[in-house]
Amino acid sequence: MGELVSLRDIRKSYGRKEVLKGISLSIEPGQVIAVLGSNGTGKSTFLRIIAGIESLNAGQVLFTNNSIRIGYVPERFPKNIRFTPVEYLHYIGEISGIPAITLKERIPSFLQRFGLDQFSNRRIGELSKGNIQKVGIVQAILQPPDLLILDEPVSGLDAEAQQELLKILKELKASGTTILLTYHESNIFECMVDRTYEIKEGLLYEGALTKKAKEDLKLIEVKHVESSTIQGWNDILRIEEQADSLLLFVGLENSDQVLARVLEAKGNVVRVVTVEMEEIRKG
Repeated sequence: MGELVSLRDIRKSYGRKEVLKGISLSIEPGQVIAVLGSNGTGKSTFLRIIAGIESLNAGQVLFTNNSIRIGYVPERFPKNIRFTPVEYLHYIGEISGIPAITLKERIPSFLQRFGLDQFSNRRIGELSKGNIQKVGIVQAILQPPDLLILDEPVSGLDAEAQQELLKILKELKASGTTILLTYHESNIFECMVDRTYEIKEGLLYEGALTKKAKEDLKLIEVKHVESSTIQGWNDILRIEEQADSLLLFVGLENSDQVLARVLEAKGNVVRVVTVEMEEIRKG
């Protein structure tokens, strides 16, 4: 498989502080890559350089296709936008060359999926942090990008919106989009990440997937528990709604705790089985 993007000896400094110290990376089509690291290590700078909105002091960012379509979601989407979500998304779509008929279909669809349809005619600056973040996500995927870059995309999102974002990212990956993202203390993406890296002291280190992603998981099917009750449980990696039950995908180390909470909520446990991580990726 050929490269989509090639980074060669990327270096970036702010004044005398060298933030990125010669980073090289090959990004292949269709992959989901997580770039991790503590605050202030240069993750956001790294993503902005790849997105083309941050200059570099040395090195090269090479794309195999000069017409590559990039979607970018910053950690903090601007809130001083005087447009409503509908106006702003139509504007972004028009300057991006997306046909009007496509925008007419996709904008209401994404607003509905993220629960923004009720705010579609309020100015973006009047929305909550989470809803502003949702607008930022939608503007990046109005047209499926070749490369989607997300900087802390779940910041400010409620549990339901996080799950909807995960569904959308899986749809994009299935259609061939390459995804590059950062996240902090969030496990919802581990079921779809192919490669992880860590930026530490200006250098990029490749690491194995986190422990939860490498292990087998427990699939717990439950009834008589509302999805809204479970959405906020951090121990659950993924939730799937069936006709009359919920499928909960949980790390082995957390399965007993989740079972206890289901029973406390007066839910019924239908089955508990072990599944391989690869099965979740394909699901």
